[in-house]
Amino acid sequence: MSAAADGTRKSLMASVGQDTPPIAQWTTLQNLIFPEKGLCLEPHLFVHANRFMAQDNDLSAYWIPQNSVAKFDTYFNALCIAKWHKCCALQGLWLGLTGQGRVEVTVLHALSEFYHEVLAIVVLDLALEGENILDLSHYSESAALGLITFEIRAIAADARLTAARYMTKSQPNPRCRLAIVITTFHREAQVKATAQRLGNYLDRAEFGYQMECLIIDNGDSAHIAPHPKLRRFANPNLGGAGGFTRGLLQAKQEGFSHVLFMDDDAAIPMEALHRTFAFLSLAKDDKAAVAGALINATERALMAENGAVFNHKCYPQFHGTDLRDFRAFFLMEQKTALIRPPKLYGGWWFFAFPIAHVRTYPFPFFVRGDDVNFSLANDFVITRLNGIVAFGESFVDKETPLNWYLDLRSHMVHHLALHQMATSPFGLIAIPLAFVRRNIVKFQYETIEAVLLAWRDVLKGPDYFAAHPDAGPARSTIKTLVKTEVWQPIGEFDLQEREGFLGANKAVRRLFYPFSLNGHILPFFGRWGAKRIIPAAQRGLSDSVWGAAQLTFLNVAGDKAYVTRCNTRKAIWSLARALGLALRTLVQHGRLRSLYRKRFAQITTPEYWRNALNLPPQP
Repeated sequence: MSAAADGTRKSLMASVGQDTPPIAQWTTLQNLIFPEKGLCLEPHLFVHANRFMAQDNDLSAYWIPQNSVAKFDTYFNALCIAKWHKCCALQGLWLGLTGQGRVEVTVLHALSEFYHEVLAIVVLDLALEGENILDLSHYSESAALGLITFEIRAIAADARLTAARYMTKSQPNPRCRLAIVITTFHREAQVKATAQRLGNYLDRAEFGYQMECLIIDNGDSAHIAPHPKLRRFANPNLGGAGGFTRGLLQAKQEGFSHVLFMDDDAAIPMEALHRTFAFLSLAKDDKAAVAGALINATERALMAENGAVFNHKCYPQFHGTDLRDFRAFFLMEQKTALIRPPKLYGGWWFFAFPIAHVRTYPFPFFVRGDDVNFSLANDFVITRLNGIVAFGESFVDKETPLNWYLDLRSHMVHHLALHQMATSPFGLIAIPLAFVRRNIVKFQYETIEAVLLAWRDVLKGPDYFAAHPDAGPARSTIKTLVKTEVWQPIGEFDLQEREGFLGANKAVRRLFYPFSLNGHILPFFGRWGAKRIIPAAQRGLSDSVWGAAQLTFLNVAGDKAYVTRCNTRKAIWSLARALGLALRTLVQHGRLRSLYRKRFAQITTPEYWRNALNLPPQP
């Protein structure tokens, strides 16, 4: 150990437990998160260890063997000081540790993915009945950037860590009150489990007295056990847009300062609620909002989306980032700390925002696109914090004709109604034409029918949305037309594959088949084209379909499928109608844009929604 490091160690050892404010005066920024059964057990998202280390799921403790090192430089447990320092009014920074055994603690300030500056090295005797506290307030002397992490080396046998937290002396805004709004529809088991989990958390949470949960039940079928912090509201089924708006109206009426929109299965670490509230209550900008990330439940080590940008279509940010890799994680945090891209939005699986800065209420999309529109239409300052994440189902299985219909409607309305999304007439028609192109090469003609229906409905103008916030006519029509593109047990299908002309050469296939719309204009293509099985992971990749006349699509679990086949007659008919709609759109573009902008401001109001939800006028 260097002389400088030894001096730092002696100084810190002398200061531990001395000249520190009482526990009640501290505000916890974030607590240590442990792996949780049923949520995420991927160890390297929580801790990196140089040797075997046991984790007690029941006691929430890490058992660290003698001379082993546990590093908490992970997605769930590092502190992104760059974001907290930039966005919040911090009065100092401390690290609190609780556990058992003699350990050496090293606190590091990662200023790049390669360079870590030592903030503290100290030997501690951890105790279960008390908290050891390290002063890290000098972190800003070098730079208020990067991540702060710590690592523990067990000096004696049977060392364990039961809790850790980063703290500040700043006091949270006492007027900050958070309404957790959950919308559910006939998912009784999921919302019941969520309500129980939330109730247990709020009973013991540091900020529990400033949080409540409003469950908006669009199906009026959920049974929620009584709890002082949870309330259920029956609501007409106007989709996510109607359900979340009902919760927003209720929260505003009751004087909450902030609202958190969250999924009904609440597949989040409960600590995400604490970090969100701490951040919002300490934020310097009263427009501050927090967007939670998304990880697919089938790939729990990879980021699916850490915020997204909308520009003609949705662009998930940091998709595929391996969160087990410190370098990849650090670069993601550095970019999200330094850059807030324009047209950034937060998904409603976890999105917290200030009510006072809601200028535009949700547009009646029913579902799909309502979260995009809400973020873009309101002037929130969105931050993405590590560890605030939901684990959700893959979007692949949700790519149904109905969802394609709902997606296209919202995509076009964003560009027609929002000034910052303005695009040319040709830019607008490029959106639905891309939807058609993506499906015609996969022979998904039923989906194309749903896309063309969405296009026609958008051309009807904004009053069509206002009159049908439940999307009832479209849902009925699509339910009737969908016969083939619906998941069926895989045992009902012939899973024999065959390779057609140029089948083995992917490079040549890419050059040859796109010009024929994947065989649609080739003679007798159905007889000699390939038959191919498309796993869920390849469903969005064009390379997997080129040269195939028959496609068998598998769901994520691999136990269901549906089959599509090349049909030139259907393709020509679909393209002819798409061309007709494109011409109509070009002719009507100016009038449509003016009408959507005018009516958008009138529809996205509390008054419209109170009437749509059959609520009494606000006194």
